[in-house]
Amino acid sequence: MVIDKIGNINNIVESKKSNPVTTAKETRKKDSVQISSEGKKAAEVSKVAQIVKESPDIRIDRVKEIKEQIAKGSYNFNDPQILDKVADKIASYLLRK
Repeated sequence: MVIDKIGNINNIVESKKSNPVTTAKETRKKDSVQISSEGKKAAEVSKVAQIVKESPDIRIDRVKEIKEQIAKGSYNFNDPQILDKVADKIASYLLRK
């Protein structure tokens, strides 16, 4: 067995030279979102529904105003529109029970 010769060193050096390292350019991508008009409408409806849900069923300021008008005698009981609305409210209340 002969140990004094080292072979194929030239092949190793050549292979390192023939494969240069390339660096990739860093690219930054930005995400974008587009909301359709239908989506915008749905979001608006949801927002309005939440506001309605959180608002009280009784308009206290209006009740106070009408009570004051009744106490002063200035409330118009003979207005047909008011009478129709009151009758409808009473009927719907009684029919629910």
